Amino acid sequence: STCVREAAHQYTGPFEATTHVVVGGGGSALAKFTPLRTRWSYYQDYDFGFVKLTAFNQSTLLLEYKKSRDGVVYDYFTITRDYRDILDCAVDSCSKTSMSS
Repeated sequence: STCVREAAHQYTGPFEATTHVVVGGGGSALAKFTPLRTRWSYYQDYDFGFVKLTAFNQSTLLLEYKKSRDGVVYDYFTITRDYRDILDCAVDSCSKTSMSS
């Protein structure tokens, strides 16, 4: 997947991996962030917030990051996958690729 720095809220690309979304807003003011800059940590914020996850169907998830102070959506993305009935899949016959946008 690719995170485009010029448009921080645009994450796109197919990938063959388990999707992990790490969001931590509670307790954010207890400690400062490490000065180490890692590739996997794109943005750090001292505000409290949460992610609202909406499953529209078997194929599409919408994740919205909202700050607790105002409930405004500050970032969002969708994860889509071609839905296949898992009962029709053999061990390796279902696609491992998902699309994030």
